[in-house]
Amino acid sequence: MLMVKSFIKFSEIHGIGCFTAEDIKAGEIVWRLDAGLDVEISEDELKQQPASVIDFFKTYSYGQISNSKKTYILCGDHARHMNHSDNPNVLEAGEGNTFNIAARDIKAGEELTCNYKEFDSDAKLKLTSKNI
Repeated sequence: MLMVKSFIKFSEIHGIGCFTAEDIKAGEIVWRLDAGLDVEISEDELKQQPASVIDFFKTYSYGQISNSKKTYILCGDHARHMNHSDNPNVLEAGEGNTFNIAARDIKAGEELTCNYKEFDSDAKLKLTSKNI
């Protein structure tokens, strides 16, 4: 769940991006995992869904492996549109990647970016895909 005001619009990085509607200070929490808003589904459960749902999750969720089981987490807000950067302005923090912080001061109107390689077990596939 994004902890800052945000909006989505066209992104030079990839199609649609998530942008901050307010200034954010370095170290401020930008996003945190919220079981009431963010959806977590096991790989086995996802395989039982129609192809359209599987495609949606594979595009907009991120994969995690815990106790040898893979799950997908789908952000229930604009955070699902955060694009990858090798030099992101949002960093993974907290045990088990449960929240993100601003890597530096971020000005209102800037695109929020994260490094998929830090948390998404499918990062390599997403970053080499024709879609990204």
